[in-house]
Amino acid sequence: MRLKDAGLLLQVQNYIDGNLHRNLPIAALCKKFNTNKTSLQEHFRAYSGLSLHAFLLQSRMEKAEFLLRQSDDPIKYIAMQCGYRKVHSFNKAFKAYWRLSPGAYRKYNFTATGLQWNAFDLRSKVTQTLPKVTFSNLERGYASA
Repeated sequence: MRLKDAGLLLQVQNYIDGNLHRNLPIAALCKKFNTNKTSLQEHFRAYSGLSLHAFLLQSRMEKAEFLLRQSDDPIKYIAMQCGYRKVHSFNKAFKAYWRLSPGAYRKYNFTATGLQWNAFDLRSKVTQTLPKVTFSNLERGYASA
């Protein structure tokens, strides 16, 4: 990949990160950065290892997770800050990504260090709803059911 392409892709990444609250269709990104869809998608995947769609979803879910941990804002407001106009769509995407609904995630208040519990031990109440977590799964970055 040429240095020019890497610079463009870094600009695209920064633009996405700064505009997660907006609707960001790929066609609009192509127009903004004066490139075609195929070229942008192929170069972005080669540069980041993710498709544009996957990168956008990952960025939105990480922002949502951060906001749920760090603020008391209503879930509807967090959904809007992450680019979702319908709370139902946000809830569905969040649950598919994190395996917990946003409300449950906030209620059980996961810490940034992983699946550790806050001061209250709620394990007995939620054992059936949480994925089984093992150390080897955490090393790989996911929890298995």
